[in-house]
Amino acid sequence: MVQRETVISIVPAIVVLLPLLGGLGAMLADRYRPELRNISVLAGTVLPLVLIASMYPLVLSKGDHYLFLNVLPPNGMEFRVDMLSIFMAMLFSFFSVVITVYTIGYFKDKEEGKKFFYFLMFAVGGSFGVVLSGNMFTLFLFFEFMSLMFFPLASYRATPEARAAGLKFFFMTIIAGVAMFWAMVSTYSVTGTLSFGAGGLVQTATPLLLVAFICYLIGFGIKSAMIPLHFWMPDAYGAAVAPAAVLSSAIMLKTGVFGLIRVIHDIYGLSFIQDTGWNNILLVLAVISVFYGSVCAFAQDDLNRRLAYSGIAQVGYMLMGVALLTNMAFIGAVYHIMGHAFMKGCMFLCAGVIFVNTGKQKISEMRGIGMQMPITMMAFTIASVSAVGTPPFNVFVAKWHLGLGAYQAEMPILIVLLLLSSMMNAAYYFPISINAFLGCRELKNIERKRLIFEPLRMMPVIILALGAAAFTLAPSNWPLNIVRMIAQAYF
Repeated sequence: MVQRETVISIVPAIVVLLPLLGGLGAMLADRYRPELRNISVLAGTVLPLVLIASMYPLVLSKGDHYLFLNVLPPNGMEFRVDMLSIFMAMLFSFFSVVITVYTIGYFKDKEEGKKFFYFLMFAVGGSFGVVLSGNMFTLFLFFEFMSLMFFPLASYRATPEARAAGLKFFFMTIIAGVAMFWAMVSTYSVTGTLSFGAGGLVQTATPLLLVAFICYLIGFGIKSAMIPLHFWMPDAYGAAVAPAAVLSSAIMLKTGVFGLIRVIHDIYGLSFIQDTGWNNILLVLAVISVFYGSVCAFAQDDLNRRLAYSGIAQVGYMLMGVALLTNMAFIGAVYHIMGHAFMKGCMFLCAGVIFVNTGKQKISEMRGIGMQMPITMMAFTIASVSAVGTPPFNVFVAKWHLGLGAYQAEMPILIVLLLLSSMMNAAYYFPISINAFLGCRELKNIERKRLIFEPLRMMPVIILALGAAAFTLAPSNWPLNIVRMIAQAYF
């Protein structure tokens, strides 16, 4: 691992604190000055984006930003912003702004939507804490906080289905927390530290460390909806309001993948994992996730549930790239974190717009809907083409590098898996758009006012649709260059 200079900075802690203050500000605003609520939540996401953007050139030129807070001994809270952290933080901060703007439009003039913003801000702050953590203990604290804040978001509709889905997620979060706590204690007892940045803390394989590795897989695998720990996600997405589904898909799922990257490269170390072959456990589960998620997506008539099962397959690509332990596969996995966020985030936003405008969530009821909602369905179509891996979209770049990584690992059979899953993506996504534009145009009467272009809902949709290809069409693919620098630091 490339050694970098360390710069002491309080900025990472401020970035984590701002969304939390934004949520508290929203509470006070709703009680005393309701007109200031939206300003508070926007400030809680825009200001972190500005601070993270200001840190990027400094991290690039001067090295990692570091802060240690001597609280909660013996390990303490630690923040470290390296290239991986700054990439994830920029991604999360951008999408937090997009999701906040969309949520304001989604709950426009709805009194029942105000409490949603409190937990949204707290969950965003937790996600920032995860990716800016400097040790596994700090990551664990924010990981659990973020997950608990998503519980009321998942059950926010207060229907029986939403409550059941929220409770299922809650109990899975408890299981993840117990598994990760056991893994941390085991790691600390062997190494005496949980800090990142050393390129691996473990020297000798023991049964205790293998159990800890499996516990890390359980904890982060639950959050990333890895098979067989996925069953909370289809129910949660199917019953949740659209902003909650977008938050989980674009941001929270990625914290699970991020955590496994830290486990493999910063806790155990690349050489240790290569020697033990423990990565093959993750590789097998990732391959199963790709196939299982794609197959189950076919059977779903509920749009959100189809997107959820597709998400299981898409996260399987990321986990596969991490498990292959080659630099090209790693580039494909990390780049796919961004590509999936744009593609699947756009789809969930579109699903939310369709539901708000028409009340429809069943795919079988959406024939001809593209005639009344052309912009929404065009954006959905762009995201669908990206999901398949068609050039020049982001997902193609990710799958290309995953394929090269499979060759590096001498597993060309995985390229066949990528091709088959892409064809399956096309088979369950393209018919939605075809029926929307070419299906029956005789829809039930819909109030005309519901079809008015709502900027706060539609601008995020358009931005994410454009983002699915914007970087690959630019003269220089800036995110890909960052990802290559991250890979260079690890390989």
